Amino acid sequence: MKKILKLALVLFLLGGCSKPWTHPEYSGATLDRMFKNDSVQCEVVAGEKYPLDKHKQNKEFIMCMTDKGWNYHPDGQGITFQTKPR
Repeated sequence: MKKILKLALVLFLLGGCSKPWTHPEYSGATLDRMFKNDSVQCEVVAGEKYPLDKHKQNKEFIMCMTDKGWNYHPDGQGITFQTKPR
């Protein structure tokens, strides 16, 4: 029982460390660098398009990042666990 609780705690903590944005073509340091570049560009686009509306800026930012190939997984939704069939 203790092993199960420890495993559950580890999975919970690792899930909290996951990044909400993923890209199928990048990993590691390249992922971080490209995210920084693309997110700054999308922030500028969204800010110029909707300078006074943060809600619309957020939607525009997500659309811009998606157009650049990024996948958004809020609250760890990108994490999936698959089990082997019995």
